[in-house]
This record gives sequence, C-alpha cells and structure tokens, in this order.
Amino acid sequence: MTCEAYYETHEEPPLDPQHDRCSVDDIEASTSLAVALLSASTTLFGVVNLFVTAWTIKKLGVKNALAIQVFWPAVRLAVQNIGVMVGSSTGILIVQSSQIITIIGGPSGYMLTLNSFVTEVVESKERTGALGKLMGCAMFGTSIGYLAGGLIADRFGIIWPFRVTLSLFLLSTLYAIIFLPTIPASEEASARKSQPSAGISRFFGPLKLLAPQKWILRDGRIQTEYGALILGIGVFAGVLATGYIPVLLQMFSTDVLHFKTRENSYLISLYSCVRGVFLTLVFPRCISYGREWLARRRETQAARDLSGSTTPLIDSDVPELPTEPREFAANQAEEPDEPTKLANKDEQFDFDLLYTKYSLLADGILTGLATFVTQGWQVFVVAALLPFASGTGASAKGTILQMCPAGSRTDALSAITLVEMIARLSTTTLFGIVFAGLAKLGRPELVFACNAAVALLGFGVLLLSRFPPNGSSRWEENEEALDDGNE
Repeated sequence: MTCEAYYETHEEPPLDPQHDRCSVDDIEASTSLAVALLSASTTLFGVVNLFVTAWTIKKLGVKNALAIQVFWPAVRLAVQNIGVMVGSSTGILIVQSSQIITIIGGPSGYMLTLNSFVTEVVESKERTGALGKLMGCAMFGTSIGYLAGGLIADRFGIIWPFRVTLSLFLLSTLYAIIFLPTIPASEEASARKSQPSAGISRFFGPLKLLAPQKWILRDGRIQTEYGALILGIGVFAGVLATGYIPVLLQMFSTDVLHFKTRENSYLISLYSCVRGVFLTLVFPRCISYGREWLARRRETQAARDLSGSTTPLIDSDVPELPTEPREFAANQAEEPDEPTKLANKDEQFDFDLLYTKYSLLADGILTGLATFVTQGWQVFVVAALLPFASGTGASAKGTILQMCPAGSRTDALSAITLVEMIARLSTTTLFGIVFAGLAKLGRPELVFACNAAVALLGFGVLLLSRFPPNGSSRWEENEEALDDGNE
C-alpha cells in the first residue's frame, strides 16, 4: 500500500521483470515507519486492553472474558478487510484507525486471560512450565499462520489472509464459549480480593505488585525487598531488545535480501515453529531439571557447611505441608504419622529467576550474531537459533507469581504483561525509527547490534533481582494476621 501511495505522486519506472518496482529507498523507509506506527498503536491500545481485561476477568469470570477478547479482534479484522481492498494511503489510514478496537479485545487481552486460566487449573510447581507450553502453542499457531498466510496471499491475493483470519477469530470465539469449562466462583474469589476499592487506583492496581515490599526477616528485622521491581525493569529491557525481532527479521529480509511474501512467510514460520517446539517440549523440562539440580546443589552445600564433607544430605521422609488450598481439602482426613515441615518455596522456584536472567543473556548473544548476516540462508539460520533463548517471559511470569500473594495472581500477570506491552510499544517505536534511519544510511544490519546491547543491559539489571531471604514473611500478611487477632 505504501508502494501504491508512492506512485500516485511519482512517475512509474520502466517495466523490468528483473527489478522490483517497490524496491526504492523512500518506499522502504515509508513502509518501516508505517509498520512501526501500526505496531505502536496496537501496543498502545493493547496496554489499555490489559486493564479492561483484568476488570472483565474479575467481574465476568475467565471464560466470558476470553470470549470477549477473541470476538472483538474479528470486528477489527472486518474493518481491516475494507482497508486492504481500498488500498493506497486511504487503505493505510483505515487499517491504522481500526487498531482502536484493540482496547476492547485483542492479543494482549486473550493471552492474559489464558494465562489466568492456566494458573487456576494447575499446581503451583507446574505453573511456569504450563505458561511456557501455552506460549509455545501460540507460537505453533503463529508459525502455521505465517506459512499459510504467505501461501494464500501468493495464490489468491493479499486480501485473502485477512478474510481467513476473520473466520478463524469467529471460530475461536465459538470454541471458547462451547468447549472451555467455567471456573467455579470460589476459585475466582481470590482474584477479586486484590481489587482496589475505587478511583484511579483501580485502573493501575496491578502495578502496585511491582513496588518495593516490606518483609519481616527470620530474626524479626523489617527489610524492603526490590526483587519484583528489578524483575519488572529487567523484563522491560529484555522485551525492548527482542520484541521487535520478528518484525525486524521481515523488514531486514525484505529491504536487504529482497525477500518476497513467500520467503518471509517461510522465515517467520520457521522462527515461530522452532520457538513453539522449544517452549512446549524443552522449556518445561529445563525448568524441572534445573530446579532439581539447584536443590541438589544446595543440599551438597548445606552438608559441607555442617560437616565439612562433600556427602549430600539425604532427603527427609517427613512430609511437606501443602501450599495450595485445594491440597488441604484433599488431605484433611489423613493424620500424618510424622511431624510436618514447611516447603521452602524460595528454594523450589529460584531456578525460574535464574533461567530468566541467563535466557536474556543468550538472547543478546544470538541477536548480535544477526549483525553479520549477508545472505538469505544465514537469516534462516539466525531464525532457527534465536528461539533457543526463549522462555524469558514465561519464567518471569512464573517468578512473579511466587513473589506476590496467592490472591493476586491475575494482577501479577497483568503487571508483568503490562511491562511487556509498554516495552513492546517502546521497541516498536524506537527500533522502527532506528531501522528506518540506518536503512537510509545503507547499514540496516547495525540495528541487530543495538538490540543485542539492550539485551545485555537487561541481563545486568536482572542479576540484581532475588527472592526474599529464606524464612521471611510478607509485612502486609503479618499486619492482616494482627488485625484478625485483634478482632
């Protein structure tokens, strides 16, 4: 459409089958800015959509919220179909304007709803892996979508992927209504508990979970912990560095390597497919094995501290105290023969935070390698390697769920998703402009080096994030316990 708009005011070049009439620096720069604006508006409205979705979940339940979040994108696609048919500058304006519908329903909303759904139906130790699997399934859909979209566009025209997508959103709405179970109100009550009373604080309530929190240490001292805040800053830097990569790969391949629609669909399909396989099959096992490895390492270190030997401690046969409300109900009829011990939640989930840190380091290294791409096959290699640094978002969500109170899961997911959305808005705007500027200078590949530098900065920030010390308790929880006792 930017090509059509360009030749409305410029003379058409001589017909040459070997030359792409749209391969002009001004058109490429205009396309980059238009895509950046489109992505930025999607992200900006998506940020507002997060608050709307969190409110909807608490008022109408997870299932109804999901149905709403997948229906309104269908309405948006109907408008975009008109824009693509009109084409040129008017078509671009219609497509850009349609993004305001994202406030009511869009990708950020239905992913938040799905994440909230998963946290309610799986055990705490399985949540991080389940969030990764959910993201992996989304990547499989993205992979098939890009591949099918490219093939359909080449065969039937650019309008047909939009029509197919409209149909798929309508089918998704019916699927959510008919097949997904309704979560009982008793399980959603804990999410409503964290709802602020009124006013502007209700809108920005989830952000409170990222604020520094007071904790009471084992020796009775009160200490302020910044782990959640630093985690949020690190996640912001990570998404700022990597959130634009899928779009950037397409822009770079189109402008520098002269990829067409089909080649770009293969490229992003490969990237999304490998990422989907990794998140669905490899990531949960990495988290599980990593937790076991870290637990064995701590046991060995504890044995050295106590006896000076390298003999690991033998696991105790003393049963752990349940950490989930539903586990109490299942076990209330059983009288343990042995005294119980508290499960050390910090030890169990420390690896999630460790994974978040070093996956971002791997992201920075692999993204930096893309700076040296000069041939088509090389960008496919990069697209196949980058997904192996995936999982930062899923592990960060699993980590924040352990840092927040059990009754604030929806708000915790909203908070970390909000950080990701703001970072995605920033990266789309920032690196879209950077790429356009570097493209005019003839050095578009340097944008990958800029991405890598920001990722390494985020890794440095995440190194400062930690869980509260072992044996400590949240200050607010102690205040509530005192209030209950006074009553």
